[in-house]
Amino acid sequence: MSNIKINVMKSVQKETNTYSGFLTKKNAGTLLFSDHYPPINNRLGYQRPPDQKRAESFAKYLKTVNSAFSTPVLLNSRTKIKYYEVAPGFGYIELPVKECLSIIDGQHRSLGIIRHFEDDIVIPFLIFENLEPEIEQELFITINREQKKVSMSHVHFIGRNNDEYSEVAIKLESDINSPWYQNVNLVGARGTKRPVSLQSLRSSIIELLQAGEIKVLNFEQKYNIAIDFWSVVSEIWPEAWDSKKNSLLTKAIGTLALSKLGGFIIPNCLNDQKNGLNKDKLNSYLSKASKVNWMSTGDFKGYSGRHGADLIKNELDSIIFKD
Repeated sequence: MSNIKINVMKSVQKETNTYSGFLTKKNAGTLLFSDHYPPINNRLGYQRPPDQKRAESFAKYLKTVNSAFSTPVLLNSRTKIKYYEVAPGFGYIELPVKECLSIIDGQHRSLGIIRHFEDDIVIPFLIFENLEPEIEQELFITINREQKKVSMSHVHFIGRNNDEYSEVAIKLESDINSPWYQNVNLVGARGTKRPVSLQSLRSSIIELLQAGEIKVLNFEQKYNIAIDFWSVVSEIWPEAWDSKKNSLLTKAIGTLALSKLGGFIIPNCLNDQKNGLNKDKLNSYLSKASKVNWMSTGDFKGYSGRHGADLIKNELDSIIFKD
């Protein structure tokens, strides 16, 4: 039985040979295996069993999304690799026609292509040559333990051109006349000392602009409503607004509570052109709650999450709309 020949680029890391290149779908189906539980053929059994739905979902994603590509899978050859150099650092390897490449990272990507992708497609790879079993398992654990999801703020920032609510929030952050100027963490980075994330402010703006008559307005009209609303808020509670560290007002719970409240008040405060708010009228509503203590040790101490925001909104309702 002839071997499978694959063109590769060779390098060495920590005295271990590595090879990078591309596998055809057919070769991947022959050579790759996932060393999952329960173990078979005296394997290690250290990975989770494959999830067919995840594999199929990846194949569908690859087929239908323009920005979707097959990224490199990380492999370990459980057999000695025969390498033939053609030029410095370039050549080809020969592998036996059997399952001999353990998938360290990329199980569902590989499975999705092999089983659920009709068209022929190459799978990029990086192969380690004959890692010790302990090292292979440790590498798998490290990769999966250290993986971090992209924050939703970052997702909304990248996709802002297709999302009006993100655009409103980002403009509030970049407009020098906005009370939110340079006070929004746009990409979810750590250590920015900005009180609210783009994700949180965006969620609040959805609540703020929830009324049907507001939803049909154009972007500039919606933005003017948003900036007018937050300008009045910052004027009603100036100390809490400026105290970014110890105040709940500019954190997610405060912005959500006030936006839920604002969503009901705003239709009554539109100016004649619906291009902003009658700020005096809005002030007349919110100023009734001007004595509320927004500090973390104040009236809403211990409140948290969306439920906490609802409780705060209800308390503000009882103050503003009492007989």
